[in-house]
Amino acid sequence: MKHKIIAIGQCKIVAAAAVEGEDPKLPTIEIEAYNGGIMNVGYYGPVVIDLAGLEASDTVPILFSHDDRTAGSILGQAHSVANDGKTLAMSGLFMADSQTSRDVKTLAGNGYKFQSSVGVDPQKRSEIEAGVEIEVNGQTLQGPFTLVEAGKLNEVSVVSMGADGSTSAKIAAEQGAPVAPNSEGVNMKVDKDGKPIEAAKDDKQPTAEQIRAAAVAEQGRISRVQIVAKDHPEIATQAIEGGWAPERAELVVAKAELEAEKERNKRPDTPAIQGFRGKEVNADILAAAVSIRAGHTSPEKAFGAEVCTKASDLHIHSMTDLIRAGLAMGGKALEYTRHETREFLQAAFSTRDIANVIAATANKFILEGYGTVEDTWRKVANIRPVVDFKANTGVRLVMTNLLQAMGPGGEIQHGELSDDTRTVTADTKALMLGITRKDIINDDLGVLTDLPRRLGFAAARTFNTDFWAVFEAAVAAAFTGGHANTTTGALTSATMTAAEALYLALTDADGNPIGGELTTLLCGTTAYTPAREIFASTLVTDGSTSKKANANIYVNRFAPAFSRYLSAAPWLLVSNPMGMPLMEAAFLNGREEPFVETADADFNTLGVQMRCYYDYGSSFGDWRSAVYSTGA
Repeated sequence: MKHKIIAIGQCKIVAAAAVEGEDPKLPTIEIEAYNGGIMNVGYYGPVVIDLAGLEASDTVPILFSHDDRTAGSILGQAHSVANDGKTLAMSGLFMADSQTSRDVKTLAGNGYKFQSSVGVDPQKRSEIEAGVEIEVNGQTLQGPFTLVEAGKLNEVSVVSMGADGSTSAKIAAEQGAPVAPNSEGVNMKVDKDGKPIEAAKDDKQPTAEQIRAAAVAEQGRISRVQIVAKDHPEIATQAIEGGWAPERAELVVAKAELEAEKERNKRPDTPAIQGFRGKEVNADILAAAVSIRAGHTSPEKAFGAEVCTKASDLHIHSMTDLIRAGLAMGGKALEYTRHETREFLQAAFSTRDIANVIAATANKFILEGYGTVEDTWRKVANIRPVVDFKANTGVRLVMTNLLQAMGPGGEIQHGELSDDTRTVTADTKALMLGITRKDIINDDLGVLTDLPRRLGFAAARTFNTDFWAVFEAAVAAAFTGGHANTTTGALTSATMTAAEALYLALTDADGNPIGGELTTLLCGTTAYTPAREIFASTLVTDGSTSKKANANIYVNRFAPAFSRYLSAAPWLLVSNPMGMPLMEAAFLNGREEPFVETADADFNTLGVQMRCYYDYGSSFGDWRSAVYSTGA
């Protein structure tokens, strides 16, 4: 449920002076809505509205007691809103002639002190912890309170009694003389010395019924205050004498009982929360602080320069620092030392904030570990996102037909897809490691980044092992004499020429040239050195005893791609995977990196568990995409 912020301020209604010969003008209303400080708001408790983030239109409705259900509760409209970043004020016209508006004017004329109440829809808010000081609305304010960082001004209301009895409203519904009760208890206009002035015939005096209604309402207020504060006589007395609404009395009682409960449950000799005073703390900033401390290679790229600057100001050096800062985000203090391991962990994970910070940090460092393993597979594979773990079937890219000429009547010929299909299925691989009690007692912040690095390294090695195993298993069936895409011989300029000729001769089922482009020289350990020499050298020897040098026609032609997971001797000329992929890799929902999650350890393990899981699959692609040499 979304709750509205109600700010109580001062209100002044002034009737326009009558000018002979002119139409009567509407009364004006001047509202001092908010002074920028801390307010007590029933649902939220202490609240500060950041006026820099408050949005308001040029015209704002003026209601009575926030009642937007009936036209009779509309009093007028504010046509000018003044927000200088320190205070909020507005002015408008008192337009209505309803019974409600007439009652307001009558009570104002009798000296009743109305207040104004501004309704704000909070769109972004944060909690400021106890003891933290921040600069807002030109003031230095100290927590705890809810900071409304962004909100929308919906309406302003005239109210009979606001939640803050310290503010008042002066309303002059009729210009001229003030009023005072006569001997019969009826309000009459008086002069500056308090002497009665004869009322004009058209003056509207309060009726006996209105007076009785006001008395009944006041007695009702007192009765409700006595009920809600029955166990707190001092609050009841203060509320009755101060004219508090029952809702405010109820709020004060609730806070008093909460403070009493806290005092009863207070741990002895608990150190107060230290640090972070006046500093911004959120999950991104904490994750950046841990990453910087652990030596992340490019924290500004991962988090942004502004977040990294704020992170450095926190001076997070240990796991205890991290837990304390994470709890401070929720306005809590760390009441245990790391030597009280179970209680320390329970406090740490009492909110999701710290778990989210650890997970966010881990996912940054798992990529560092993942990135230290070769990714040669990307040069020869097509990447396919999948949405589930079912087998995903696709046809080969090469069809049995080329595009056909249209018939005489403009009809388009039907082509046929190849019956040669391939399937790829994503599966999950996972591993779990633990942050132990020993790590926690040692206050080792580095374990939060070292473990995900290891998990990322393991995930990349696992993927490569599976990917190249699929390729090696497909070699015997894919590269055969029948497919005319296999040759022999160690890698030289001459054997490469023979392999290139085989590729250029490949055709589809109708005998049409494939037309693909060779881009990569894929090899294992044996062929890697000559592959780099052929790619980089402008001259090559002819292989004879004289070692005569010839121009190298393959210089900068086929980029060498080496994988430790391939057999040592064979090498392949591979075409661009965007056309016909040699291999295909599938990733669940398109995520190409592993995940890391953290959780409390099970009952038998005193620590925190960190698990890594990776959803992927691979399959062989198209045998027309490469020429294979046995290398011997």
